[in-house]
Amino acid sequence: MMARIDDYRRNCQHPTRQISLMLLITCAFAMTGRAQVSSGSDGSDGEFKPTKNTVIDMADHPDGIYQYTSVSVETNVTVTFIPNANNSPVVWLVQSNCVIKGTVDVSGKKPTTFGTGAKGGPGGYSGGNGGTSGGLGQGPGGGSNSVDNCGCGASYASLGLAYRYDIPSYNYTTHTTGAGAIYGNQFLIPLIGGSGGGGANDSGAGGGGGGAILIAASSQLTLSGSILARGGAGDSVRSSGTGWSTTRYGGSGSGGSVRLVASTLAGNGVINAQGGQYGGLGRVRFDMFQNSFGGSIAGVFTQGFQPIIIPTAGQGIQLAITSVAGVLVPENPSGVLLNPDVIIPGQQAPPIPIVVHCSNVPLNTEITVEVHPANGSVVRAVGLNNVGSQASSTATVPMNMPRGGGIILAKAVTGISSDSFASVNGRARNLSVAQTGLTTDGERFSSVEITATLGGRQELVYLTRTGKRYTMPAL
Repeated sequence: MMARIDDYRRNCQHPTRQISLMLLITCAFAMTGRAQVSSGSDGSDGEFKPTKNTVIDMADHPDGIYQYTSVSVETNVTVTFIPNANNSPVVWLVQSNCVIKGTVDVSGKKPTTFGTGAKGGPGGYSGGNGGTSGGLGQGPGGGSNSVDNCGCGASYASLGLAYRYDIPSYNYTTHTTGAGAIYGNQFLIPLIGGSGGGGANDSGAGGGGGGAILIAASSQLTLSGSILARGGAGDSVRSSGTGWSTTRYGGSGSGGSVRLVASTLAGNGVINAQGGQYGGLGRVRFDMFQNSFGGSIAGVFTQGFQPIIIPTAGQGIQLAITSVAGVLVPENPSGVLLNPDVIIPGQQAPPIPIVVHCSNVPLNTEITVEVHPANGSVVRAVGLNNVGSQASSTATVPMNMPRGGGIILAKAVTGISSDSFASVNGRARNLSVAQTGLTTDGERFSSVEITATLGGRQELVYLTRTGKRYTMPAL
């Protein structure tokens, strides 16, 4: 966010002072864990070894996290899921080995009721309904109804497409008009599924987005079967005009996401995160020490060793500078020095109040505001978020603004108590970073730093006890 102090006074004009605001949050917390790859599973869901096709109703796991001792899905066995009320992605934490010879399927659906958008897989989004104007697909990359009356395929790691019917040539072509935005990041943190395809005119409905699944095994993960997170195909309807007829298609869902974390990955199976016909590709991520997987992968693929498995609830901590000297900050500040977002009268007497909104920060936490001028030393002031609740509070920090202005940052450092990790049926469900992953060197994490720049993207930085930094984008 940018602010400018206008020093203009009658018969006297002083240089303007320009201010850019950047937010920085550092969250520190105590760590425990083992010096090896750890899934964080407490084994409370026991062994998972289905001997026949199995449908897992996720209603009794509202966060989607399953804590197994071991997993073995045999050949010719297919495991599918009924999403819970929260539409949580599927997370399997496995204490020892995970062997998949059969099929684990979190794919989105194809419409079964004509004109009604199909459901996404767990963690994925539903397709749009068909109708007079066509419904939008759900999700951040949901497809829309295109100008040619066909619903557009949803996007995820790549753009979805839609049909165009060319009357002079009586041919179908494809285009990206109405495609949703590409979203997500290569680390699949947070874990998110595919989006739904757009609905078409004349009742052609959109397909559901592929779901999202994370499998983390403390030992070896062997995949000789398949993991499917495909987008569902859209519906179609044939309509007639004068002397010709055409088919108007609902858009397909985009592929979902598959993330595998283990000490070793082996096997020659299949991972498929493709969209339905003309739906965008999903994402596939490997995080492991040793990869000897020789199978096929469909989707946008990355690999490495990002050691975080499940982000903690404390990562919801946020700061936002909402006003400077009583002037509200715009909803979408540019953060550009040459284009100030706030103009403050120069006759404003110091100190100038800067109001910082805090989310999930304990009350009476010190909030530090810094001004980094273009020339001169940094100026700091400290206030407390003593109005509101832990979920939503504000701090008013009085600041003696330096002449000429500069960059403004808001900072907070807070611990995460064990109360943050609530339990369901007596079992811990939101696991700490220490319980769910270490670095490739087996180091424990000491803190997580969240940086938010107004007008820019957020970024998460995980820090080890020896100061190593693991950086990733945050949505």
